[in-house]
Amino acid sequence: MNNKNNITEKFTFLPLIFLVAIVSVFIQAVQPQDKKKKQRIDIDNADLIVHDEKIIANADRWLGNVRFRRDGALMFCDSAYQYTDSKKFDTFGNVHIIQGDTLHLYGDKMFYDGDIKLARFVNNVKLVDKSITLTTEALEFDLNTNIGYYNNGGKIIDTANVLTSKIGRYYSDDNMLFFKDSVVVTNKDFVLRADTLKYNSKTERAFIVGPTTITGTNKDGVLYSENGWYDTKKNVAELYKASKITNKSQVLEADTLFYDRASGNGRGKHRVTLSDTTNKVAIKGKIGVYNENTKIAFVTDSAMFIQYGKKDTMYMHADTLQTKPDLSDSTRKDDKYFMAYRKVRFHKPDLQGQCDSLGYRMKDSTMMMFYDPTLWSERNQMTAEKIQYTAKNPDPGIARLENSAFIVMVEDSVKFNQVSGKIIIGQIFDNKLRIADVNGNAQTLYYLKDKNRYSGMNRLISSKIRLHLTDNKIDSIRFYPKPEGKTIPIKELKAEDIQLDGFRWRESERPLNQFDLYPLDEKRKKSAGSKKKPASINKMEL
Repeated sequence: MNNKNNITEKFTFLPLIFLVAIVSVFIQAVQPQDKKKKQRIDIDNADLIVHDEKIIANADRWLGNVRFRRDGALMFCDSAYQYTDSKKFDTFGNVHIIQGDTLHLYGDKMFYDGDIKLARFVNNVKLVDKSITLTTEALEFDLNTNIGYYNNGGKIIDTANVLTSKIGRYYSDDNMLFFKDSVVVTNKDFVLRADTLKYNSKTERAFIVGPTTITGTNKDGVLYSENGWYDTKKNVAELYKASKITNKSQVLEADTLFYDRASGNGRGKHRVTLSDTTNKVAIKGKIGVYNENTKIAFVTDSAMFIQYGKKDTMYMHADTLQTKPDLSDSTRKDDKYFMAYRKVRFHKPDLQGQCDSLGYRMKDSTMMMFYDPTLWSERNQMTAEKIQYTAKNPDPGIARLENSAFIVMVEDSVKFNQVSGKIIIGQIFDNKLRIADVNGNAQTLYYLKDKNRYSGMNRLISSKIRLHLTDNKIDSIRFYPKPEGKTIPIKELKAEDIQLDGFRWRESERPLNQFDLYPLDEKRKKSAGSKKKPASINKMEL
């Protein structure tokens, strides 16, 4: 979003108070003498001064190389009419007013009507002050309202910008400049397009009062808003309506956007959405901060991470969500790293989980879960001190469970096959756990079945175990070396036999859908607590 670095430069043309200054000067110079207050207009030159009622009544005509001055203002024209019966004064041909060394106003004609206090320049009008040039076909100034304006298109050029609009106004009493209809500001770094644009020359604050787009000339950055302001002195902005900041891969939207050029921070409030179009990811919340220098963003307060997929979508909630560039590979500039902090819960049709903090690396779809992580896949539950899951296409996806690793596989509503060890590496095909390698203090507990009837349970321990599963049930198991343990007939099972150390079935904590990701409400807690547990589970907990 590099165009934002240059946004402050776009208003350098706007001190058009010079427009009123020059108009005021010419009014002072040409206004006829007030009988009560004697004023003096010094005529430096006129080839001929005549009064001929046959040509024009009640007017003195100054003809040829007319030049006159008043209070330091100098005016040139080919001819001028000063009316004796009214407060009108007209000039024709090569009209040129000079104030000081730098202020110039040109036009083919100038008309001033003191009775209605209106001054009007027409045809090839040009105002020049140092580096600022205004051109238009008609420029007027109303002394009754102290408003200067053009209605038929104007162009303003300074050293850095070109502004065009069909309508331009300057409200001198309010120090307010107003541009409307097809407003375009062109700079070497950006193009601003707006329906309406306001500027206060006293406070140096610009106001966006309609659809406004600022596009970087390199096409990689766009700022859009329909209401707000930009302080050109402090280099800060507040945008209030339909506001968003876009670059080629990210979009920051919010009901209200704040921007501070000095820090590079863009901050959003209320219905904040940070979208990554390259990675098909969106982060939503009520408060968001984005830094254009570091490319780091935070979203908090009802924060939601959404990753859109071809077949399904993953939703993740946490107290705070963060995204930053993944600097591990300098050749992949669009790679992002996402982090979630506190009360992390996520859901997609084939995978659900929760933990206290989580990192997600986009380039290889790797998720790292910390602090009491739990992962659910189909009828399997995985827990450990740390879980790393990498989704791959084609399969298999890899789940790595480190330290106190534990997998629970549902046999039926009250029976659970279990495996634990120091490290477990699971291979997932078609969203189902198919292979599990258990390393270090490998233990397993699984039920034996004979013709659809349970005959007993194996409780075995070895250094390493490999399990093959079909439809989430153990199909075969291998031990390295030969295991130690026993087989217990189903009728002889006791409560202490049917669970390994560390067993904890956490199905009640499992997110049901994307709407179930926020902390469990009181109703669900009460509902979960009021349900009676099966007798065999009650025995296990004795």
